Amino acid sequence: FNILSLYTLHIILCTIPIILTSQFSSSIPQTITNDQRTRHNIVAMDNYTKPSNPLLINYHDALIYESDLSLLDNPSAWLNSDCIHFRLTRLSVMQKLLKNRDAGREDSNSDLFLDPSVVSFLMHQCDEEDEDEMSDLRRAWELPQPTDVKNESAIQSKPNEIQKKRLFVPINDQYASSRKSFVIPGGGSHWSFLFWDISICQSSGTESNMVTSKFFHFDSSNGYNSRAAKTTSKKLQKVLLSFWGNAIGISSDDINLVECKTPQQTNGCDCGLFALGVAEALAFADKSSETPDASELEFIVHYYFDKIGDVKSFGTNLRKIIGDDIRSLIISECERTCNY
Repeated sequence: FNILSLYTLHIILCTIPIILTSQFSSSIPQTITNDQRTRHNIVAMDNYTKPSNPLLINYHDALIYESDLSLLDNPSAWLNSDCIHFRLTRLSVMQKLLKNRDAGREDSNSDLFLDPSVVSFLMHQCDEEDEDEMSDLRRAWELPQPTDVKNESAIQSKPNEIQKKRLFVPINDQYASSRKSFVIPGGGSHWSFLFWDISICQSSGTESNMVTSKFFHFDSSNGYNSRAAKTTSKKLQKVLLSFWGNAIGISSDDINLVECKTPQQTNGCDCGLFALGVAEALAFADKSSETPDASELEFIVHYYFDKIGDVKSFGTNLRKIIGDDIRSLIISECERTCNY
């Protein structure tokens, strides 16, 4: 049997429809998780009447259907947001597994991999003038919070403490469109990757929090998504500034965005794979540097791409890696549920 035949046989033997679910809870805090879960359940239930596109696996709320897997098997297909979301979720889980295995490894909870649908929600549906919405996102993402500069005892209890957060943000050219012109969710024609590094420090005796907020944009089609990256960076920084205002010493327009030198795709379909390649390279890189610079990150990315293959074969190689990973997870989940 091939993988899909094994999956079909598993459903028949069990005699009841089974939605494959992960044994873990969702690892990524999202303010719209409940809405997503409701939408996903509706889609999953409706899928019973659509056997032509079965749900293969639900991995920490990242749903993969047969049509999604076929995109990875097709060397000329664009990756959709479901494929992007799955791989970023997978990277997040693998980070935590490595942290648990290596006792001395730096806590990777400071990293957050954003679902493309959440970024789209932020760009096209979230009202930046609504302080409650923005604050909800900030809390859900667990962004660093400035120390109360009036509370000297709180500062002295943790002098010179640095709060850090790294956000892995998929960028779609659709994010540059206005709320009024946004029509088709999941649309767009190009993926790139935005790395957001945040650190906040409050030292005793100072009058304000010292903050570093840096954005690094990696685009495999140089310059194509520059506008979308800048627009998204501004909106993300507004989330950081929500409620705290000027307490961290920067404004929403004070964007430190660097366009990084990125391996360039040689076709019109591998942008999503190149974006995921950048995310994976940075996800497992050494985080000892408190304030990374562009040259350091560029070196990490290029080194990773060289390991996977040259730019011509990189997309093909990563497609196979992700596709085989999904099939392995499906087999493991089938074996686990059949043992019950």
